Amino acid sequence: MTARRLCCGLAVLLLNGCESLWTITNRSGLEADVRELLKTAAVEPQHLNCRMVGSTRNAACSLRLSSPEAASVIRALALEGIQASSESSSPQARLIAHAGPSCVADRSRPIVTYGRGNRPTSLRLASGTAFEYLLLTINKSTAQACVQVSYSYG
Repeated sequence: MTARRLCCGLAVLLLNGCESLWTITNRSGLEADVRELLKTAAVEPQHLNCRMVGSTRNAACSLRLSSPEAASVIRALALEGIQASSESSSPQARLIAHAGPSCVADRSRPIVTYGRGNRPTSLRLASGTAFEYLLLTINKSTAQACVQVSYSYG
């Protein structure tokens, strides 16, 4: 293999691998933080699959939530229902606009979204870390859910 091919391969790996490296580096902490939030609602998912969105502070975790578990999370984190309307300028609609892609794979109805923004105390962790916002998207027919968060600055 020539030095040029090796350098090109390394450049491609570095350019395409940053997002994967960012996720790998931050996944365990992210999963622990999301589990901590869910635990305040007495919800402990068996499978939580988290990933960072690009190299940003945004992240998404997929899981399954039964109706009682979803209701418990909504209540414990004081989440509000969000109507996905492109014409709305409400704070909740802006949450959706700034969030990364949802991890709910099956986008068929009935999809419901709840959220909370502006770094509320319900999204503060014991370590002092906080989330700027949290979006919870649920496919009610499959119980597939997506928790989207953004770590706050400072």
